[in-house]
Amino acid sequence: MCRAFVALLLCLLTACETDNMYSSAYCRFTFNASLYPSSALTRAIGSTGGDFCIVKAQVKNGATHLMLTPNRGTFADTDLDLVMNTAITGERISYAGMGYRQGLIIGRSLYGQLRCYDAMCPNCDHNYPLSWSQAQALDLECSKCHRIYNIDGEYGYVKTGDKGQALTLYRNVSYMPDNGLLMVSNP
Repeated sequence: MCRAFVALLLCLLTACETDNMYSSAYCRFTFNASLYPSSALTRAIGSTGGDFCIVKAQVKNGATHLMLTPNRGTFADTDLDLVMNTAITGERISYAGMGYRQGLIIGRSLYGQLRCYDAMCPNCDHNYPLSWSQAQALDLECSKCHRIYNIDGEYGYVKTGDKGQALTLYRNVSYMPDNGLLMVSNP
């Protein structure tokens, strides 16, 4: 009886730790890669692994732009600044619901797993942005605490700096190459 209780308690504690790596922030992001075939985001989601892109929504001259920062590669400016003036699947898309501060990191792990992380540091209350480290293509750095996070595997763990939470993941990430639709949603 006592062993069963301890085992149940350990399972519950482990489940809570696993759930902490997933975001509780509202997120609804849709991207039609077939409309932007040479963009950095299209390459990241279509790769076999190791390509990621920081995606931020920004309004310029009344139009929403997706500003893309890939972790590697060379792209034309038009493949990094996408004007989102086209309806997707017949409806206008709002880019206000992109995680904590309208920023996502989307791509494929080295194992080919499609992943989406929040673009804000989880150890700084999701108030400070992450940017690509100059040293490694799959490392991100917080602008405030200067922790380095690594996304070469399945989770964005703290590589250097004070210990803390891993990067925040979004659970529902899908890409359908047949129609080019990438969707990220939470909860």
